[in-house]
Amino acid sequence: MNMDRERDLKKLFDDPRIPNVDLTGKVMNTLYAQPKEKERFFVKYKVALTAFVGMMLMASTGYAAVQYHSLNNKDGEVVYETKSTKDYGKTESKDEVERYKAFYELKDKVLKNGEAGLFYVAANNPNHQTDLGTKVTSFDNLTQLRDKITDKSVKIPDSVNGNYKFKQADVLFKNAQQVNPPSPEEQKALAEKLRKQAEASKKGYAMMPVEVTDQLFLLNVTYQNGEDKIGVDITNLSGKYSNPTTYIDENVQFKQEKVQVKGVEMLHTEFSFSQGRELKWVYESPDKKVKYVYTINGDMNKVSKETLMEIAEGYLE
Repeated sequence: MNMDRERDLKKLFDDPRIPNVDLTGKVMNTLYAQPKEKERFFVKYKVALTAFVGMMLMASTGYAAVQYHSLNNKDGEVVYETKSTKDYGKTESKDEVERYKAFYELKDKVLKNGEAGLFYVAANNPNHQTDLGTKVTSFDNLTQLRDKITDKSVKIPDSVNGNYKFKQADVLFKNAQQVNPPSPEEQKALAEKLRKQAEASKKGYAMMPVEVTDQLFLLNVTYQNGEDKIGVDITNLSGKYSNPTTYIDENVQFKQEKVQVKGVEMLHTEFSFSQGRELKWVYESPDKKVKYVYTINGDMNKVSKETLMEIAEGYLE
């Protein structure tokens, strides 16, 4: 299995905004036409509206009917769901696809790691929309990473499963506009300002830097043993987010089941197309104001379901 490709399909990509486009249909065709290096943090986590966080969509051969599951907290409330893409319902326009593709390429080129910006792309933008993007901050020093994460309830162990040692981490911190979103009137004014700048510069776009805060949005940690890797993704869905939902195309070859670890419901999923497996659960604070989605993933030929469950136990202690 290509571990990096597997993870590229399952973690919130490096743009912690709530965009108005999804990654169905033509968008996926566009993504898979790009070089592999362009895939990192693009398909991984596409947050669309407030309906869901994360999408895994790939074309594949036919497969037996799949069953979609949900997770409940100790009060019986649904805190996470998987559904068919047929239930999503939104179809992106050609303009949306082309504008977002251009935005992503600009963000990748213009922003440095750890920076954020509000972009206005002139082409394919009849509704004069802006796109908010943030690039990851990378760490290869565990002490520096721990010091940077202000919420000390977020566990970042030295190793998992014994021999898998900390290798590297990519972090997305919330930007100022995500923490304190501008009003519709302010958004419109910013879009108009950037539109005029784009036209005056004749570059086809304009960008306004946005401050990055110290609030965690996404933490992606890689643990390595030789050539083998285990990934741990932690996504902060506290505050305005509703229950996260992953929409998976019915043609994707996967098997999913509910398991329990120390009384916590978890979803174990195997993806045949990538030979990857993952274990996912939701942590909620007692007052339910803090919510994190944890995902542990690895090669299904090298890491068993039982191993993932043992690793999860360490995060629950």
